[in-house]
Amino acid sequence: MKKNNVAKVFMVSLLKSILCILIILGVGVASYKISYNILSDGTGSIGTSSGDISDIIEDAQTDEVSKNLIYVKNGDYITNIMIEICNTKTNNMDYVSIPIRTDYTIPTSMYQKLCTVNQEIPQIVRLGRLKTYFSNEEDAYGYGELIIEKMLGVKISYYTVIDQETYNSHFEKKKIMVAYKHVESVMNELTGEMEDVTTDLYADEAISVANKTYTEELRAISGDREKIAEYIKEQYERVNSNLTVYNKIGYIEAYEKMNVDYFHYWGIPGQRNGKIFSVSTPEAKKFLNKLINNTQTYTEAQDFSKESAGGIVKSSKGLNILVLNGSQISGLASATREKLSADGYTVGNIGDYTEETLTQTRIIVKEDGYGKDLQSYFNSPELITGTVQDGYDIQIILGTVDAN
Repeated sequence: MKKNNVAKVFMVSLLKSILCILIILGVGVASYKISYNILSDGTGSIGTSSGDISDIIEDAQTDEVSKNLIYVKNGDYITNIMIEICNTKTNNMDYVSIPIRTDYTIPTSMYQKLCTVNQEIPQIVRLGRLKTYFSNEEDAYGYGELIIEKMLGVKISYYTVIDQETYNSHFEKKKIMVAYKHVESVMNELTGEMEDVTTDLYADEAISVANKTYTEELRAISGDREKIAEYIKEQYERVNSNLTVYNKIGYIEAYEKMNVDYFHYWGIPGQRNGKIFSVSTPEAKKFLNKLINNTQTYTEAQDFSKESAGGIVKSSKGLNILVLNGSQISGLASATREKLSADGYTVGNIGDYTEETLTQTRIIVKEDGYGKDLQSYFNSPELITGTVQDGYDIQIILGTVDAN
């Protein structure tokens, strides 16, 4: 009986211990799920994205078209952000740069849930400061991925973190002017009905492009599967990613067929206010989905002179601009010069235009292709290629619609 009692007590104690361990594990798993699923809507999705945050942190997949969010870190700050789009169907590679001085207002519902993770996080976040909002670095990259997904309106496959030294050895900056169309619903004062109005908008951006050294490295291993696999393994020793080396090597066939000279580089649709940038989510989503769903293989080097969403137009910065007041409203030319000068344009002089009173602002350029980046400063201005006063490249004649 005594032996039976001892055995019984032992078994009860053992079962209790096992139960305690299971409870602890259960609490741990629940805490983990709550911590990361706190941003979901209860169906495993968040905003325009789908999938559990645990998938983002642990189970990045090898997608047919992968969207790799690349963070470049330098100490506590993120110095560059890119989306690398690798298309295994077309063997295209696209890089889309996002300015680090981008401010994004987190939607209220998402912000309230984020506050349960960190009460100190601001609702308006600066992308370059994501690491400073979280005590844990991995949380910064994981939650940052969710925030950027929400801002761009597309699902990100995985993230990769590289240091500043690696970035400097791979990329360099190229200044471009991003052109895109913004569609907005406005009230038609005559009919009283809402209608869509399309506006051409432009923003100057500094995008990341592969430098000569990196390009030559990729050319040297092009078409050699073993060298590509070895290169990927070597590179992964220098990065932090939630995509495993095993999964990354799943892209070898696409990498083997890619031509580094055909890589394409883009900016993101958005607007700049001084040094602060804001992404235009509807246009960004449309533009990124166009790249993701592209079925045509790139067969030539990128032409940066073409105007398109994410492409470039000629910048008017560095050209001599004359601003004339054709509205007969005092102070308008001076205010315009101040606004343009603050954004880096060169306004050589201002004056009055006395030939007529204009309603719409008129932008006159000496050479076709310039002045498009100035249109966003005015209300539906005319853009004309023609004759301007001697000593100037662009002449802006202000109309009354821009007095308000």
